[in-house]
Amino acid sequence: MVNLLVFVIVVAFLLFLMFLQEEDKKHTLTVVSGIVSFSVFLLILVSIVTYKSGNIDANLGGRFGYSVAQIFIDTFGYVLGYYLIFSLLVMTILLAFSRLSNKIIIKLSALFLILFFLSGYIKVPFSGSIAVSVFQWIENFAGIAGKIIVSLLFILLSIYVLFPGIFGKKGEDEEAQKKIIPEREIGIGEKTAGKVKRRKTREKPVTSIEGKPYVYPAISGEALIKLLNKAPVAEATVDREECEKNKKLIEEKLKEFGVDGHVVAYYAGPVVTRYEYEPAPGIKVSRIVNLADDLALRMKSNKIRIVAPLPEKGLIGIEVPNRKRRIVYFRELAEKEEFRKLKSPLGFALGVDTAGNPVYADLSKMPHLLIAGATGSGKSVCINTIITSILLRATPEEVRFLLIDPKRIELSYYEGIPHLMVPVVKDRKLAVEALKSAVKWMDIRYRHFARDGVRDIESHNKRAKEKGEELLPYVVIVIDEFADLILTTGREIEEPLARLAQMARAVGIHLVVATQRPSVDVITGMIKANFPVRIAFKVPSKVDSRTILDEMGAEKLLGRGDMLFIPPGTSELLRLHGPFVSEEETKEITKTLTIDYITGLLPEYFPEMEDGYQIVKELVERNLHIPMIRIDEPGLDERENILIDFLMEETGLEEEEVRKRIAQIRTNYYRIIPEMLEVPLEKTEEIREVEGEYDSLLEEAAKLVVLEGKASATLLQRKLKVGFARAARIIDQLEEIGVIGPQEGTKARKVLVSLEELDNLFRRH
Repeated sequence: MVNLLVFVIVVAFLLFLMFLQEEDKKHTLTVVSGIVSFSVFLLILVSIVTYKSGNIDANLGGRFGYSVAQIFIDTFGYVLGYYLIFSLLVMTILLAFSRLSNKIIIKLSALFLILFFLSGYIKVPFSGSIAVSVFQWIENFAGIAGKIIVSLLFILLSIYVLFPGIFGKKGEDEEAQKKIIPEREIGIGEKTAGKVKRRKTREKPVTSIEGKPYVYPAISGEALIKLLNKAPVAEATVDREECEKNKKLIEEKLKEFGVDGHVVAYYAGPVVTRYEYEPAPGIKVSRIVNLADDLALRMKSNKIRIVAPLPEKGLIGIEVPNRKRRIVYFRELAEKEEFRKLKSPLGFALGVDTAGNPVYADLSKMPHLLIAGATGSGKSVCINTIITSILLRATPEEVRFLLIDPKRIELSYYEGIPHLMVPVVKDRKLAVEALKSAVKWMDIRYRHFARDGVRDIESHNKRAKEKGEELLPYVVIVIDEFADLILTTGREIEEPLARLAQMARAVGIHLVVATQRPSVDVITGMIKANFPVRIAFKVPSKVDSRTILDEMGAEKLLGRGDMLFIPPGTSELLRLHGPFVSEEETKEITKTLTIDYITGLLPEYFPEMEDGYQIVKELVERNLHIPMIRIDEPGLDERENILIDFLMEETGLEEEEVRKRIAQIRTNYYRIIPEMLEVPLEKTEEIREVEGEYDSLLEEAAKLVVLEGKASATLLQRKLKVGFARAARIIDQLEEIGVIGPQEGTKARKVLVSLEELDNLFRRH
């Protein structure tokens, strides 16, 4: 009966977890584990208090309690036994209320050490067998003097941990620094049980353009690399015996068609093996290229690609897919010395070549990158690899991102990191405005460069560094789905994009543009001319391959990161296999950066908070930090209310005050670059209207319909010279504020107010 009851309770609890939101499951499990642990430790405490040696019946904890109490008292003694169980009770209470921190655990451990080394000088049963054994060993090894010195050493160290300022007064500079930036825990990136071990550190404040202290993340790239998944032990994708067999098959098949020659070498990579074939004198290269399909039939593969000739070798490359492919993990490339030695902050890991050698690239030398490929070919992973590489190596002082994501999901993981200039742009019209603003920023930088007599951003930053002035950051504009933008906005977005591609390199503005439709109406001649460096993933047809690369080959790629790359300064194709970085890894890195950034930012607005890091960590894990960044998406109003309730509970402030401070954070969350002071990124009238503001022509439209005595979208179109969509929205707003009545079939809407009433109405609004 008891077993059945326990089973029912467990099943009910699991069903309850299934219907919880993902962000609440972890919190619920933490609370439940804290309550269960508290109950167990409370039972142990009662058992220790009622323990009498040799008398099981007198123990209120029963046989279990008597046994546990006997172990505690025999092992630790009464002093340490009571302290240990009280400490565990306190920790479980704090765990249940999500208040347990590393700082509390360290201080409880320090107090345990003090009691441990004091218990060595008292008798059993107040001292336990562990203390007796340790002190006996120290005395035998170093004598009584050694035992006393070791005890004093550990007691003093523990006291220092409990009271850091007891052995000396903190300097005035450090106290002044503490007033600017609170002490916080900065990750050094050792991943343990899903958490990051962190060390205490302090940052120097960086003065922002507005003069306010601004805190950058102090997490090193090495720390972030350790958050990435380790690659499993690599197995050979192809053995020597199979390579020798394929070598003979290639030679025999070509000989059948009268092509003499032999394979001089082969290079096995993670995805394909390249066989280098040397034809006999007098054999035309075109004959071998035309035999690609026949060779594929013999090799039992339809994805054979022939590279004729190989650059600087005088050989023909025949790339045969491996029967077993190996995933290239991003951490493999990020941990290599070549990655660390990249000089430019825009350097990134591109992949490995057909021989398995790592390949790195520099966006500043490209200077722009066009990526194309079918759905599922690896475009989004490639973009994540580029962004993650830069995040591992560059601070927000050096590189800033402008992310444009019409699909609304691919780049949203990066929301909140300090490297962004503005929230991720998801609206198509705002994307156009963002690119137009970027053109103006480019012009401003050129004017400043001309005034200072410098040619490019490197010269400017070198000069600024010598003078102790603020450096200009590189700006990387990433557009995830360009086809959607070009088809909906047309030349409106193509013109600013072309201007940036032509001129922005020297001022440090670089473009990364991706599309899944490499058709001529998307990748126009003007775009191709200004994007000499391109990456093609697997595409459906030869025509698509020609559109992106100006030659065939991308249709024979294998997908999942297999790519053809046109390096800067050359037109020779390079086949690479891109590294894999998972969605979870991206989230882990961005979450770590965001937590660290908000931990430094939040005390400026909420000085009432004591343990900022733990609070921010909970906010980010529950995804409640987004209303601090933006409020222009569905569902964020509700999430903001949850955030306000949370912060009211933590700070004791009133709702209106918390809401006001959140709005201030939202205004100043991302640090602006100098050019944005002159040309801010403003929203168009259409975007403002979508976000809930009334149209700027509403009052004029209201007067018009009152004077006309009727209202229709066609009337507003004709009189105000606006599009139908905007006119229809104005009509809806006029109905909303009570100027006109509802729709009555095909008739014009009735006007419900006079001119005098209209004036009073707009005074209220």
